Amino acid sequence: MTNIKTILTAAATRLTKWFWPIGHKIWPLLKKIGPAFILSLILALSLWLRIGLSWGAVFQNPIKYSADDGVYHMRLIENMLLGGHFPHRIFFDPFTYFPYGTYIHFAPLYEYPLAWVIWLASFGHPTLDSINKIAPFYPPVLGTLAILVIYFIGRALWGKATGLMAAALSAISSTLIYRSLLGATDHHQAEYLYSSMAMLFLILAVTKPQGKKFLLWSILSGISLGLYFLAWKGALLFLLIIFIFITAYYLIEYSAGRVHTWILQAGLIIFTITLVAISFFFNHPDIWRTRLYDWRYAASLLGGIAVWLALLGLGKLFHARRIKPRYFFLTLILAILAASFGLKLAFPTLWQGMIDAVAAVNTGMTPYPLIRQLVGEMAPLTISGAFQVFSCLFYLSFITLVWLIIRFIKRRQPEHLLLIVWFATTVLICGIFWTAVGLRRYEYYLAIVVSLFCAFLIIKGLAFARRGLALWRAHRPSQSGIFLLVGSWLIIINIAYFTLYPFPLNLIETFPNNLPRIILNAMDAGKNGIMIVETDWYEAFDWLRNNTPDPGVDYYGSYVEPPFNPRTGKVFAYPYPDTAYGIVASWDVGHMLTYYAHRMPTANPFQLGIGKIVDEKIIPGEATFFIETDEAKAYKILDQLKTRYVITDFNGSYAYAAFPSKPEWVDNGSMNYYAEQNGQMVATDNYDKSMSARLYFLDGREWLPAKQNGKTADKIKALGRYRLVYESAASAATMPDFFNEKEAQLKVVKIFEYVAGAVIEGTAKSGTVVTISAKVTTNQKRAFVWQSSVTAGRDNKFSVRVPYSTDGHKAWEAKGTKLAVFASPYQLTIGRLTKTVKVRETDVMKGQTIKISK
Repeated sequence: MTNIKTILTAAATRLTKWFWPIGHKIWPLLKKIGPAFILSLILALSLWLRIGLSWGAVFQNPIKYSADDGVYHMRLIENMLLGGHFPHRIFFDPFTYFPYGTYIHFAPLYEYPLAWVIWLASFGHPTLDSINKIAPFYPPVLGTLAILVIYFIGRALWGKATGLMAAALSAISSTLIYRSLLGATDHHQAEYLYSSMAMLFLILAVTKPQGKKFLLWSILSGISLGLYFLAWKGALLFLLIIFIFITAYYLIEYSAGRVHTWILQAGLIIFTITLVAISFFFNHPDIWRTRLYDWRYAASLLGGIAVWLALLGLGKLFHARRIKPRYFFLTLILAILAASFGLKLAFPTLWQGMIDAVAAVNTGMTPYPLIRQLVGEMAPLTISGAFQVFSCLFYLSFITLVWLIIRFIKRRQPEHLLLIVWFATTVLICGIFWTAVGLRRYEYYLAIVVSLFCAFLIIKGLAFARRGLALWRAHRPSQSGIFLLVGSWLIIINIAYFTLYPFPLNLIETFPNNLPRIILNAMDAGKNGIMIVETDWYEAFDWLRNNTPDPGVDYYGSYVEPPFNPRTGKVFAYPYPDTAYGIVASWDVGHMLTYYAHRMPTANPFQLGIGKIVDEKIIPGEATFFIETDEAKAYKILDQLKTRYVITDFNGSYAYAAFPSKPEWVDNGSMNYYAEQNGQMVATDNYDKSMSARLYFLDGREWLPAKQNGKTADKIKALGRYRLVYESAASAATMPDFFNEKEAQLKVVKIFEYVAGAVIEGTAKSGTVVTISAKVTTNQKRAFVWQSSVTAGRDNKFSVRVPYSTDGHKAWEAKGTKLAVFASPYQLTIGRLTKTVKVRETDVMKGQTIKISK
């Protein structure tokens, strides 16, 4: 033991002699430079990580915005600025979820600041070019402003040094970077900016609960929370945090005989301002049936106000009459039970709606119970996921949590309780320890609290160690000095190690893998950039926009919102023109179809239009179509959706890529598309017969699968109403061709047109096999033979439907598809007889019959 103590003391002494002069000089230098300059450097670093590393990925042709909700926000901004109706923003959009259209659930505030900046910068004459030059910078600016707010929170709580450290940690937080990258025009960075502002002003209010400043901070907190609600409809999250904090603090203090009415007054101010802010947007189409703010928002805010008014009144009454606190709590419990029972009896719909709203938190308010498995950001974060995102900072933050709990028990400072509730709630909603509740998408809220907590721990630990080393150098008492010296250095080493983990253990790795994980995660977030898709998708969207007929709906229109129909309980149908049509494609590319192609998808990333099977009834959508094995039912789905084009892609069609999610969307995966074989799940005949496989892999051709286990498989019939009109240049994979021994290049994207198909009729001896085929050449010069065969019936007649015209470029019509895929004249074989058949574009589009004479 003595030897270990001697070694540790010697090592600590040597380290102190080496580093004390350096640290002693750095600290005054930092003070001289000034917090403002250091903060400026941190903000500059934040902007570089968010802009510099992803510049080339965004500024391309076309410009790339985040491929999920980001492009839809840009759709709204373009519509507002280029539609001639600025500053009006649409709240109903017929250009998505065709043929229904949808009331938009995006809160209005996110678009307005950007739209005003663009409008002013272009002197009231915005263009698409000016929009694309300014809009990509919006997320990095909001994200960096949030770093500034985090600095002020840390400073208000624990001083300038902690504020700077919190700003630095949040500036390099990978999850905050990812949500505020160049071109990431989604509302997430506005969420954590405005919610952090609300918390900042609430902290300032509760730390100085008297005078005009208290009133000012409370009002600013209410305004910030109102901005938060106007930027994101899911802002009920921080409403819950603030309600729990204020209610809990009041009750805790009341139990100790202290009646703090000021905390309730702060809550009343905050909730009232928020209610007023959102009340202007209750009418889309009305407060009861809307995708934006509905009665639940009013009920939540009014409920919180009512609870606090009740506490205010009862608390004053019981305290004035010196009634023991336990009777106050008993009265409160009885009042809550009576109010709940009364609400259930008097307003059962309201009661059930609130229960359903709470139960639906984990499914994003969608009717899909498996959505947490199907959408990555809706899965729980888990403990391992938290470590991947935050590294050791996640665990360090719990040390601060313990300190706050102990500190609050001793001193009852309200800001400490607020931080405890803030941290505990965000951990819960991320699904870290309790994976049955919570979504990983909320990790950016947790990142802010983790940055604050770790900043406090780092600064506090370093200050403690610095004081310990100063005392040791000044006095050096024999026994206690050893523990003071070694303990101080252990604190410094532990802070450095757990903050910079796994550095320095990874120094043997090559650069940049030898960097600390938090630095590496930050750089990766910046380099990987926003979520975009393959270039071939953008080229396909461009082809659709320029080579398919105009649907007859103004992309920049200010649409009349269809009202609610009280008789049916639904919104009235939008009056689409007869020229309007939809495009069936995987739901995750729906917004890009709207934005880049100016066409109307049937499904979108709002999880609208996916389709479902309920009680054996098919609700039409993209997934119900793609997994359908019955051609007649597939036709019915497309007809109900008024579809003209179907887009297939490798990822969405391949049996071992994204296709398995489609049956899970539709009926929780109960259909038999896969079976276990030798311990592995393999695709069954149902997959081979699905519309997705038949279109993407077979190009709608007839196919006879090879024998399996000595059994002859069923023939896959040709699809006579789908013609390939475009395919992308790049190939997603190379696989054996289904029709010969050569390998086939599977393109990233294929577009099919849904047509009536020309019907070829003729006579042949009963039982005669009649085959018709045509050589098809795609826009990428890929050639294949489209073929279909039928057997003449007992009436000695046959009928076969074909999807391609043989007119070549002459097939182009004024309001038709500018075809890029062409077919040669058909070869009709009846027994030994072969005939050449030409099919006009009119025959294909109108479903006309061509009679073949002998």
